Order: sequence, then structure tokens, then C-alpha cells
Amino acid sequence: MTLVAGAGVALALTGCSAVGDVASAAGEGASSAAVGAARGAALQQVCGYVEDGQLSESDLTQLRAAVRAAEAAGVEGDVVSQADELLGDGGPDEGQVAQLQAACAQAGQTPSS
Repeated sequence: MTLVAGAGVALALTGCSAVGDVASAAGEGASSAAVGAARGAALQQVCGYVEDGQLSESDLTQLRAAVRAAEAAGVEGDVVSQADELLGDGGPDEGQVAQLQAACAQAGQTPSS
């Protein structure tokens, strides 16, 4: 009888550990989803400034802040590199705006997003 009770306790403890593992994995999944959502929002914000192909001085200032926020969120790739190039010395030209628009489209951040 003691052996059966001991096995039951061991099984219950193993079950608690498994439940803890599942809860931990669920928390990590939620955290990962939140990070993904933040990165997506940052990309959408950056790409929003070049949707119409026009960049005012105010747009450039806001784009600069949006790119820094995207970098802080861990966004990497063509959108950030193209935006950095566009924001470089000398001001943007039409070709740089078009390249950033293309990078945004490739990242799934088209005007309809």
C-alpha cells in the first residue's frame, strides 16, 4: 500500500513538473508573439512614412525616430538598412525612397497593410 501511495505522489510531482513546463513554454510563446508584434508594428511605422513617395522635413524627423525604435525592437534587414541609407547625409533622393518602398513591399508592409 505504501509503495502504491509513493508511486502516486511521484506521478503527481511529475505531473506538476510537466504542467510547469507547459506553462513556461506558453509564457515564452506569448513573449515571442509580443516581440513579433512589436517588430511588425515598428516596420509598419517606418514603411508608413514612404507610402506616398513624398518625405517632408517632418516626415524625415519622424522616420528617423521610427527607425531607431525599430532597431531597438530588434528589427533587422533591408527595411532598416534602406531607411538608414535614405536618412544619411545629403537628404533622400527619389531612388532611395523607391528602394525603401521596395524593401517595405518585400517585408509585407505594402500600403494596404
